[in-house]
Amino acid sequence: MTTLPTLGEWQPIGAGSQEPEPRPEDVRRIAELEQQVRDLQAAAEEPKPMAKQKAGFDGWSLRIALAATIGLTASGEFALAELAGWARELAWLLPVAIDVYVVQAFRRHRDVAQALVLMVLANAVYHLAAAGLFGVSASGRPEWWLIVGVAAIAPFVMWRIHRMSVPQRKKPAVERSQEQPQTLTETPSERAHAAAPERPAERSPKAPSERPDRPQSERGRKPSSERPSGAQKKPKKSGGASAKKSTTVLRRERARRLYDELGRRPEWTEIRDALVADKLADKDVSRPTIQRVRDAIERDEPALAALGTDNVRALNDQTKTA
Repeated sequence: MTTLPTLGEWQPIGAGSQEPEPRPEDVRRIAELEQQVRDLQAAAEEPKPMAKQKAGFDGWSLRIALAATIGLTASGEFALAELAGWARELAWLLPVAIDVYVVQAFRRHRDVAQALVLMVLANAVYHLAAAGLFGVSASGRPEWWLIVGVAAIAPFVMWRIHRMSVPQRKKPAVERSQEQPQTLTETPSERAHAAAPERPAERSPKAPSERPDRPQSERGRKPSSERPSGAQKKPKKSGGASAKKSTTVLRRERARRLYDELGRRPEWTEIRDALVADKLADKDVSRPTIQRVRDAIERDEPALAALGTDNVRALNDQTKTA
């Protein structure tokens, strides 16, 4: 009868076995495969040289066509130089200068249009002059401006070859300044600060005849120093709100103090001048921007809007005089 092993005699599967060591043949084969992979990667990264075109019929035909074209154009340019009065021993230098300039323009891919135009003009002017249609007098003598034009070809070619020999430079990218000019638009933090919902107890009653509601981003908040003693203070915002007062709040505080300084409802130009003096706005600040600041103040304190009437002004003046 077969007996089962006890608990102490049990062993996990593979606990007593060891991994077999790799054979030398396998190690060598893996090393060879890795070397082949590295060679293939290196070959793929190396730039492949352009295959040389075999000198066959196609290659020689292109050269023959090029030589024939240069010979035809050179003959007209040579005759044009003689027509302009150059000696025969020096006239052949003109076609050499023009044709070499054209060939280099094609090889460098620069000044191609200028070179072709010069070659075409030189041949066209000669053939028209030889037919007596252009640039020559009735007796066949070249005009003075034709002589000057032919003489100017050499300096022109010299100038263009000098420009072609200068290496091309890449235009540096224009660096944009990361500092943006200060504008009167509200920042996201200011909009979040101004758009905070107000408590029902602090909202002022609004008559139907008052101005329409403005967006939440334009509603102002009254400074804590000017609130009534019985008004409940709003809790300070925590989290991402900045401890420093925003530009919008500073503008409203300065404009609010202007009511007390003048004893009346200030004009929008007076508010603008006060903000510009305290460097809270630019000189070209628009009237709607100032109007939004004044509307926010008078929305929190409706009594300030009445200071602009004549009756209230007269009453204030009498009080000050008394």
